[in-house]
Order: sequence, then C-alpha cells, then structure tokens
Amino acid sequence: MKKYCPNCYYPLQGKSKFCAKCGQKTESGKVTMGDLLRRLWKSTFHLESKFFRTSWQLFVPGLVTSEFFRGKQARYPHPMRLFAVTMFFFLFVLNFLMKEKEEQRSGGAIRITTNDNGKIDTLAFNGDNFFNQLQHYNELDEFREDYDDLPEGWRTEEARLAFDSLLSAYAHRNIIGYENKAKADTVRRMLDTLDLNLITRQIRIASADAVRYSPEQIIQRYKISNWFDKIAVKQGIKSLKRPSELVHAYLGSLTWTLLALIAVMAGMLRLLYWKQQRFYVEHFLLVLHFHTGALLVLTASFIALRFKIINDNAVNLIALSSLIAMYFAMYHYYGQGWLMTFFKWLVYTIIYMVMFVLLFILGILLVFAIY
Repeated sequence: MKKYCPNCYYPLQGKSKFCAKCGQKTESGKVTMGDLLRRLWKSTFHLESKFFRTSWQLFVPGLVTSEFFRGKQARYPHPMRLFAVTMFFFLFVLNFLMKEKEEQRSGGAIRITTNDNGKIDTLAFNGDNFFNQLQHYNELDEFREDYDDLPEGWRTEEARLAFDSLLSAYAHRNIIGYENKAKADTVRRMLDTLDLNLITRQIRIASADAVRYSPEQIIQRYKISNWFDKIAVKQGIKSLKRPSELVHAYLGSLTWTLLALIAVMAGMLRLLYWKQQRFYVEHFLLVLHFHTGALLVLTASFIALRFKIINDNAVNLIALSSLIAMYFAMYHYYGQGWLMTFFKWLVYTIIYMVMFVLLFILGILLVFAIY
C-alpha cells in the first residue's frame, strides 16, 4: 500500500522517514507534550543562536548582505525576521524608558519657574494627570462664578474665603514652585486659555471649553472648517486628555514607517546603481540590514543612557554616525571608487533625510486620522 505524506500528500518513497517535498517527518500525527516542548526549544534557540551569530556582523557595513548573496543564507536568520526581532527589542526599550519618565513626572502636574524679579517666567505641564488638574481648576472657578446664585443666607464672606482657601490649598499640593496666593492667581489666569497649533493656523480656546465639550463640539463652537485643522483639533484634545496614548500609538506605527522608508531608499539605490543591473531585492536587503544594525546600536545606546554610562550628546552622535556607516556599506557592497561612492552616498543621504521627514509626518497624520 502506497503511503503519502500527512502534511502535503506527496508520495513517500519506500521506508523514508521524511517527506522529500516538505521535509516533515512521516509520523502518525500524535504529538506528546515532550515532543511539543522539544520542538519549541529547538526552534527558539536555533533562531537565537543565529541572531547572536549575526548581530555582531551587522556592525561591519555591507558584510551580511554580501555574504547572503554569495549563497551563505542558511547561516543567517530571515532578514525580515531579524529586523522584526530587533525592532521588537528597540520598541520595548523605548517604551520602558518613556514610561519611566512619565512616572518621574507624575509627581506634579504643573511646574513654575520664575525670573530674577520673582515673576513667572515659564509654566510647564508634567504628567498624564494635567487634564484632570485642569478639570479641578475649572470646577473651582465654576464654584466661584456660581457664588452669586447661592441662597442669600449662604453668600457669606466665610464662604468666599473657603473657596479661596480651597484653591490655594490645591495650588500648594499640585504646583511645584508655588509660594503665595498671587502666584496661584497668576497660574489660574494663564490656565484660562489653551493654544492649539493647527495645520494652517493657531487658535486659542477657553480651557473650560476643552473640559466641557467634545472635540466635535469645539470644532462647531470655534467654526473650524478646514479638514486638516479638524483632525488637529480632535487629536490635540485627545492628546491633552491622554498624552501618552498618542505617543504609544505612533510608536506602534513606527515599524511600518521604517519599512516604507527602507522600500523607498532601496528604489533610490537601484536608480543610483542601475548600470550594475542588480535586482531590487539586493538593494532592499542592504538597506534593511543597515537599519537592523542601526536599531541594535540605538537600543544599546538607550540602555547605556539609562544607566548613565553615556549622555544625550553621545546618543545623538551615535545616531548621526550611522549615516557615515551607510557610506562604507555602499563602498564595500557595490565596489565602486571612494569618490564616486561619496557622490552617490551624498545624494542618498539628502534623499534619505527628506523622505524620513515626509514619511514621519505622514505616519503622524495617519495616527491622527485613526487614533
């Protein structure tokens, strides 16, 4: 009786233990828990061993791509899988550091700095709880405005002083740098209005409106007709209420932004090296491997920054130096002279900067549209 592979139904030859087409072992299909765990262990650590063997080679510009197209492909993880794993670790570290900063800022909603004359110089808002603080401010102001509507027997000077004392106590508890009632009154006046930077203009709205009304109601109330401005208002109010969610939403789309950038820049390399008659996939993998290595370096830099091994300036310098690494990747992979490579690298870098900004803005707009 002829036997067939249970996976792909390809005819099995004799007593062969593996399918000649798909490579699956010819077994009944019954799998024990031990078999399942062994497969998981093997597949996981097989990927990890390849990842660690490959990661250091990514720091040599153009090496992994050159080796890959020389036929040495089995020794490396799939390029897209390698990028995905690296991107996962990068976003994980970035999210962790951002949450840590948010927790550090959550101690006070408002920070005041004064100039030499003792006047308020800047007013900065910290933490996700700012909108809640703004609500409390407006509630207290509403109480003061409604004072005249209270029954005559309640409209006493003691009641007025109680409201003032409540606002002052609130300022003491939530404003870093608060010293006296005059400063609290100044802060309250500064919080009366909020400036929203729209796509085509800037508008000033009452903070009470931001608290009381939905974004759609604000759009109608302030007669905003431009489509882009409407999106900006909606996202501005949402980010005011939940600022960290907007940032995390964009970080979630960063992978697709980078992949779009890689695809575009691979097309740019194909134009620059069209005489070499290379396939598009070669240029794509060169740019993909470059970004994978750059993400590894940035991830390590952020970790070093977290433990104060390096400072912000060092991180910025490392990020800029990655552009120079691309020059060496182009020089080694395409094999042209130093001067010709420099000219093409310069064109590539200028286009890269422009496309990065454009795709970054497009990514933000897409997040704004769907967030």
